[in-house]
Amino acid sequence: MKVLLVYPRYPDTFWSFKHALKFIFKKATFPPLGLLTVAAMLPEEWEKKLVDMNTTTLTDKDLKWADYVFLSGMVAQQNSAREVVDRCRKLGT
Repeated sequence: MKVLLVYPRYPDTFWSFKHALKFIFKKATFPPLGLLTVAAMLPEEWEKKLVDMNTTTLTDKDLKWADYVFLSGMVAQQNSAREVVDRCRKLGT
C-alpha cells in the first residue's frame, strides 16, 4: 500500500507568515504534525511519502504513485486542498 500525505499550501495571508520567514531563515512556519502523526500510526510495511506544498511542489508523478492520498489542513488552506482533490479526480487517484 502506498500512501501520499499532502499538506496544502497556505495563501499569502496572516497564516503564511510569508514576509516573516526571511527573518528566521525558514521555508514554512507550521510543520504538518497531524499528517506526521497519522503516518506514524499506519502499518509499518506501507510506503509513505509526505509532501508539504509550502516547501515542495506536488507533482502528478507523486499523485499517480499513491494508492491513497491523505489531506490535512485548516480552513485557510481550503482552496489549495480543493485543487489537490480536483487533481486527484482528474488523474483517477
